[in-house]
Amino acid sequence: MEKTNWNETNKPGLIASTKLFFQDLFVGAKRMGRADFWWGYLGTTIFFAVLIALLGWVVTLMPISEVYWSAVIGVAMAMAFGYYFIAIYNAAIRRLHDLNLRAWWMLWLVVPGVGYILLIILMCLAQRGENNRFEKTLAVE
Repeated sequence: MEKTNWNETNKPGLIASTKLFFQDLFVGAKRMGRADFWWGYLGTTIFFAVLIALLGWVVTLMPISEVYWSAVIGVAMAMAFGYYFIAIYNAAIRRLHDLNLRAWWMLWLVVPGVGYILLIILMCLAQRGENNRFEKTLAVE
């Protein structure tokens, strides 16, 4: 029986890694490889930047009397922004799992400046596959 690792795509790239970001949007109990993280981060950022820009552009086209629809689109923009942060946060947790670190390391974000730099450095480190407590494999027959 062959084991395959389900923490990353076969060929990391912009499309495949972004799909992985959206597929595991609310999952933090997996792992994510370095290439998938950075490609997915780029693809997700591009997707949500375009979506939020389009929604903002639609709001500018509306007359001032359309307060209801501009509020609805404003809520949609806020929701898109929230989903973006959820996707990035959960992907960072999966990336920490790939480094055999717990999600508690994300608390460094409350330390201004230093926390962001530390997490960026951690996200750039190579995978730690030996004795990883977050190792999850599927048996393929």
